[in-house]
Amino acid sequence: MIGALGLLKRPAIVVDRHGMVLDVNDDALKLFDDDLSIKGKRLFAADPQSRMRLDRLVNQIRLASSNPGRTTLQTVIARRQGRPVVVDAFVQGLEGEDLLPDVGALLLLTDLNENLQVSQSSLMEIFGLTPAQARLASLLVEGKALEEIALDMKISPGTARNHLKAVFLRTGTRRQAELVSLLSRLR
Repeated sequence: MIGALGLLKRPAIVVDRHGMVLDVNDDALKLFDDDLSIKGKRLFAADPQSRMRLDRLVNQIRLASSNPGRTTLQTVIARRQGRPVVVDAFVQGLEGEDLLPDVGALLLLTDLNENLQVSQSSLMEIFGLTPAQARLASLLVEGKALEEIALDMKISPGTARNHLKAVFLRTGTRRQAELVSLLSRLR
């Protein structure tokens, strides 16, 4: 399971019902630093408030894993430098199940500092965009302004607007924010 998330470039950690780390993929390891790490088989946050949030999350995992049904929990780990990391915990009540008896939760980490990148070839295939339209769309997802994209692509601002209109038409969107929201789900 965690290997598949690694293929998708999703930082993931598997913990048992007591919050002890069972497995970590390489993408999660890349997020570890002085602010976020594993100490004594537990996820550790240097910030005291974040440490309390993690303890609360582990307690919620304990409670949720003993009750049948699926639960999704979320917490935020502050960093001294940069944006925080969001931790989404997916807990399935495993009572009576022998499939994954040791697993308490799957933790997916989202680094808010990460630059989203969308494959231009995927955009061309999924939406039928031209290479120029796909490049423009992927640069928008990275957070660049249309004027900056025009300079990067060595095209006029008017041509960039025309490409954007074509992208809107092919993706069924009307505004840049709507387009970025749609495309960011493809990462």
